[in-house]
Amino acid sequence: MDSPSLTIETRAGTVRATAGPRQADSVVFELSGAMRGSVHVTGTHHPHHWDQFAAVRACLGPVNAFQTTAPGDALPRLTRSRTGYRGSLNLYRDDADRPQVTVYPMQSAAEHDPSEKTAAVLTAVMRACAEHVAQRDDLPEILDTSRQRDTPAAFPHLVGRPPPGRSRPLQAGSPRRPPRAANRRNRLVDRRTMAHRPPAPGPAADAGRPPQLACPHRRRQAVVGPLLPHRGRPRARTRPPRPGGY
Repeated sequence: MDSPSLTIETRAGTVRATAGPRQADSVVFELSGAMRGSVHVTGTHHPHHWDQFAAVRACLGPVNAFQTTAPGDALPRLTRSRTGYRGSLNLYRDDADRPQVTVYPMQSAAEHDPSEKTAAVLTAVMRACAEHVAQRDDLPEILDTSRQRDTPAAFPHLVGRPPPGRSRPLQAGSPRRPPRAANRRNRLVDRRTMAHRPPAPGPAADAGRPPQLACPHRRRQAVVGPLLPHRGRPRARTRPPRPGGY
């Protein structure tokens, strides 16, 4: 396929984007005219259907921004500016087969937001490159290669690897050790249980009881002991009147 050159009219002037030879899963456009730099276009999954690779993603720079970071001197910039910008755009079709665009935040290499005019120019160039790739005859090959590239990282359970954060199952015969924190909690609960466990029935259970209550066959008598401490707010005591009435 010949390398077509797109003519994109922007608020900063005319930008020409020339498509290079198709790589395995992407097409790189070289920019000239009112903008310099490159735009990398590849396939990606549909934003509403994560298991369907039917969308196109355009990234500012010569590489896939979701895999690596483009150097600052290779980022697209306006011809009269020295500031390059990073960002990406997804192009897909909704359930009614209408084209939809999702633009992700764009920032310079120094993490500054672009002006409204610069953001509009960058968005127009990325969308034009994405629309061109979406109409290419070899789009199915690009999407299929992109699916093979991203599936192991996005869906590891489909390729026999556990998802991030999930441990592998224990092999047969492997020791199962509970975490140290669980062991400490279990020992603490055992100590508390032993401290508050009621004494077993027998002579030792009645060792600290009064003689009248130790034997169940004797006639029970009331045992008067010291007053229990009061557990609430102390009640105000009435002070006896002083002599003289004051």
